[in-house]
Amino acid sequence: MLDNDPIPDIETNIMKWDWSELFSPSQSTGSARSSGTGSDEAKQSLTGGSTSSLKDPKQRVPTIDERKLRRMISNRASARRSRMRKRNYLENLTNEVKQLQIQNQELNNRLKSLSDLNHCLRIDNNRVRFECSILQQEVLDMRQLL
Repeated sequence: MLDNDPIPDIETNIMKWDWSELFSPSQSTGSARSSGTGSDEAKQSLTGGSTSSLKDPKQRVPTIDERKLRRMISNRASARRSRMRKRNYLENLTNEVKQLQIQNQELNNRLKSLSDLNHCLRIDNNRVRFECSILQQEVLDMRQLL
């Protein structure tokens, strides 16, 4: 950025100038360019203050560092919240898995019980059918005798 460029560069963090200070009646227009290069007074009139803030890059660093620090703190808090959400989500999934495993075990136990009962009933049913067929045969034999 040129020294006498009236548009402030955002990246260098130069403060915006106040139009009332720039064009105040107490300032003469020639005083901004009275030195040989005019850059020091022009910077002073553009910023409305001393040129030490423009010359000393360490004074711009704290604002950048503060932003980085705030962003870092915000990112850490966001990451912490994200980890907590993830932890809660995993805990909920783990609890759901345990609950479903218990339910699955109960259903398997019930299935085995019903399967055993079914097997017993089939055996009993076959026995009753066999007895029925024997009795039917005996009835037929008795009818033939009569």
